[in-house]
Amino acid sequence: MIMNPNCVTIAKNGLNFTVNAQNIHFLYFWNHIKGWEIETFRVFDRYLNRQYCYLDIGAWIGPTVLYAAHKAKHVYGLEPDPVAFQELVTNISLNPAIAGKVTCLQAALDGRSGNTKLYMRTRFGDSSSSTIPTLSNYFIETTAISINKLIADYQMNDINFIKIDIEAGEYTLIPKLYPFLKKNRPTLNLSLHPQFLNDHNHFMDDVHSTSDKDTRTLQLTKTLVESLEFYQYIYGPGGNQVSKDSILEITDYGMFTFTDDQW
Repeated sequence: MIMNPNCVTIAKNGLNFTVNAQNIHFLYFWNHIKGWEIETFRVFDRYLNRQYCYLDIGAWIGPTVLYAAHKAKHVYGLEPDPVAFQELVTNISLNPAIAGKVTCLQAALDGRSGNTKLYMRTRFGDSSSSTIPTLSNYFIETTAISINKLIADYQMNDINFIKIDIEAGEYTLIPKLYPFLKKNRPTLNLSLHPQFLNDHNHFMDDVHSTSDKDTRTLQLTKTLVESLEFYQYIYGPGGNQVSKDSILEITDYGMFTFTDDQW
C-alpha cells in the first residue's frame, strides 16, 4: 500500500512497517522481502522476547531491526556503512510507533574502541561492506566500539539475543567477543561468509593456490568455532541441530544459531 510517493508499507510475517521508497536499489529489495532470509526471521520468532533487548550487528538499512522492534524490549542496531546507516535512520523515523524502541549507532563492533577501516566491496550501501578487504581495497575510516563500552554506554544489561552478519568480518570479531559471550551467553545468530575470504584480502596475501586458501579458511573457521564451544546447542537455518563439523564444511554461506536455549 503506497502511503505517499516517498514511502511504502512493507508486510513481513504479519508485521507491517514503513520504509523509504526514494532509492530504487533499496526499493527493489523491499519489494522482494517476503522471500528474503526466511530462516533468519524464523530464528527471530523463536528467540526474540519482549522482556529482553536485541543487539543487531550489521543492521544495514533496517529489515531485521524493524522486524525485531515489534518483538523485543529494545533494539540496538550497529551499522558502519554511511550510506546504509543514513537509510537505516530514515526508515526508523518513518515508524513512530516503534522508533522509541530502537537505538542506531554508526559504528563497527570490534575488540577495542577507536577507529577502524571499512572496505567497499562493490559500492557502499549494497550490504557487503566489510572490515576486511575483499573485491576492493578502497576503504573509509569509521568508528569502532568494543562490546564492553557499548554495554556500559547504553546500559545494555538485558540482552539475550545477538545477530551478527558482517560479511566475513565475523572471523576476526568472534574471537574478540569470546569473554563477553562466554560470561553472558546470549543466543547468537551468526552468518558466515567464507566465500569472501577467497577474494583478494589480507588473510590470503601469503597464499596462492586454491588448496592453501582452503586451508587458511578452515583454520579461521576452526578458531571461530572454538570461540563458541561453550554453547550447548548449535542450530542450522531450519532449526535443525547441527555439529561443529558441519560448520567447518561450508564453503559459500552459512547461518547458525548458538544457544543454551533448546529450540
